[in-house]
Amino acid sequence: MGSNLPPRQTFSTTRGYSYSYIHAGSRDGKPTLLFIHGWPSHIDDWVNQINHFQSNGYGVLAPDMLGYGGSSNPPDVNAYRLKLICQDLAELQDQVNVAKTIGVGHDWGATILSRLAMYYPHSLSAVAFLGIGVPSPGVPFDLDAINEMTKKASGMEMLGYINYICRDPISQQTMERNAESVMDIMFAADPRTWYKFFHPLGGMKDFVEGQHRQEVGEWFYRELQQKHLEVFKRLDGYLGPSRYYQMLDQNLSLPDEEELKDFKITIPALVVIPSTPAHSAQMQVQITSSWVPRLLVRTIDSGHWVHLEKSNETNEALEELLQSPDLM
Repeated sequence: MGSNLPPRQTFSTTRGYSYSYIHAGSRDGKPTLLFIHGWPSHIDDWVNQINHFQSNGYGVLAPDMLGYGGSSNPPDVNAYRLKLICQDLAELQDQVNVAKTIGVGHDWGATILSRLAMYYPHSLSAVAFLGIGVPSPGVPFDLDAINEMTKKASGMEMLGYINYICRDPISQQTMERNAESVMDIMFAADPRTWYKFFHPLGGMKDFVEGQHRQEVGEWFYRELQQKHLEVFKRLDGYLGPSRYYQMLDQNLSLPDEEELKDFKITIPALVVIPSTPAHSAQMQVQITSSWVPRLLVRTIDSGHWVHLEKSNETNEALEELLQSPDLM
């Protein structure tokens, strides 16, 4: 349960932002795992990994990312450039006096982790990407082109939710006011509902503005639901989280990546992704393996939240990465 997590601490970066985080040291020389959450999430959603690995002697370090939970929530979209977020994480790692970590990132956290490996390669000894593959650096993001392409290929836009989150002028306030509806979409018991309420243009807008409800997965139990709503159903609860998508839509991180667009992540790496739909799983592996040559691939019969839905299998995959000969 979330109440069993180590106590939260606070750290201020050289940029002047405060990060809320938890940290517990390792035992018997075992490494520390750095957990980086995605959208819309926070520290508590790592409970199944933190409790498991801490009980087995591993160190754990998990922050609320900038804009989330107890961390600073700046309105300036430039504050969320990936290079600057990675700088914050590198400083946090120095703060807890851990030279190297095993990075574990889910969703947006996976992309951030991939950039941490790029900008601060000596801070990581291995990486694990959960839920999604990670795009190579220096590639422009064109939301309209992706939606047009995916609609031609599959009959629906796949990134319609991004249009709503970062281009609708009142989406932030609407999501805060109707946070239960957003939660019901994101943590749906039936992940197939994403093809109606999440991916298509207008689907998320209609569901959230209409204050619709649906069943969430039993793995997202009541305590996690309550903690989620404490974080997001409040004034500016979705301000910072929305800025990540606005930063992406405006390609603000692209100039930082220009000099490193040919970078390869050469440390041991793992990707854990849902096995269905098969074409999506294959695509996620392809975009990752194109610049992560030492990639261990594990597919799991789950929705997007692999570390919550199938925590045992996800932890087993992470343990497999931890047994890599280079880490022994």
